[in-house]
Amino acid sequence: MEQSRFEPFGEPIAQQAPGGQDRPASKWLLWAGSAVFWSMVAGIVVARAAYFDAGVFNFDHLAAIFRAIL
Repeated sequence: MEQSRFEPFGEPIAQQAPGGQDRPASKWLLWAGSAVFWSMVAGIVVARAAYFDAGVFNFDHLAAIFRAIL
């Protein structure tokens, strides 16, 4: 006899049918989606590194602003 499983709110979780392996298409789609996502993340990080202007965030610039305020 199988033991029923429940989610935190008390709803029963559907049991997977015997031999219900993931289809190859769903595995491929998961892999492709993950590859697109991480490629976009890497592209954004590289673009931010390429176009980053460190002069704006320079400590001397910040100190000059504080001196002007005081």
